[in-house]
Amino acid sequence: MGVYIIRGFFVIISTLTGYYIAPNARFLGSIVGLVGSIMIVGLEILIEKISLKKLLLALGGLIVGLITAILLAGFFLLIPVEDPRTIIYIRFALYFAFTYLGIMIGLRGVEELGFVFPFLRGIKEKERLLVVDTSVLIDGRIYELAKGGFLDYIIIIPKFVVQELQGLADSSGDMKRQRGRRGLEVLQKMRKDESLDVKIYDAEYPEIEAVDAKIVKLATDIGANVLTNDSNLAKVAEVQNIRVLNLNILATLMRPKLMSGEEIPLKIIKEGKEAGQGVGYLEDGTMVVVEDGARYQGRIVDVIIDSAIQTSTGRIIFAKLK
Repeated sequence: MGVYIIRGFFVIISTLTGYYIAPNARFLGSIVGLVGSIMIVGLEILIEKISLKKLLLALGGLIVGLITAILLAGFFLLIPVEDPRTIIYIRFALYFAFTYLGIMIGLRGVEELGFVFPFLRGIKEKERLLVVDTSVLIDGRIYELAKGGFLDYIIIIPKFVVQELQGLADSSGDMKRQRGRRGLEVLQKMRKDESLDVKIYDAEYPEIEAVDAKIVKLATDIGANVLTNDSNLAKVAEVQNIRVLNLNILATLMRPKLMSGEEIPLKIIKEGKEAGQGVGYLEDGTMVVVEDGARYQGRIVDVIIDSAIQTSTGRIIFAKLK
């Protein structure tokens, strides 16, 4: 309440000041004082919403812009002109343009610089950065993992990944369009969740065409890890000494380890490749091949685990009827 009283008092004093310092145009002076004080109060309210870090960066940008404008203005003084006012106009334009550019570049750079200089955005030493690729957002499991506290990272979504999702969402193919929309929905859900620290990183590498290569480059630049379920991206990142968290490997590790001789119920879905074999699936998608199980197709039977093998496509379990 006290803040509003001070603001109102300031507006009144400014209006009265404008009234008395312009005896020949009191009405105009009052209007100038009123409008000017309201603009100052509005600027104060705007500054109040900006963090101190951004204000410091904006001030730094302002100083750099002024120095650049002064140097350029000094160069133009060496050029002979007929009208001295031309130099004044040029100097004013330079000051105006470069101070504006300096402030805006400073404000826009706070997030990017914050990843390189953690003190600019309050990142503690123990906090880590995790760059997420397109496939992980389409997969969708990242939200549950982050929400459950299993990803103790600042999650970085590169802008070019968002653009790739938008391109997929606008695709003419139904499958691609569904994948793109799912990825955007997961991203929107994560950004709305205040318990998650999700940042959109506004960085582009125009000299690099492939999105995977851009992700590796970004992770190298800011010292981040990479979260993916793309085996090719994982291999490229690991070659460049970037730590990779692969969701597919995590899912494989989390599958229950069935021991030989263990008994489980299983629904036989279809016939196997060999004569008499039946095939069923566990809840995690692991295929189970049952000897002499073809005749029980469509039924749930008790089977005993015999052995298991690991293939390039996943694990296959072999079992026999109880």
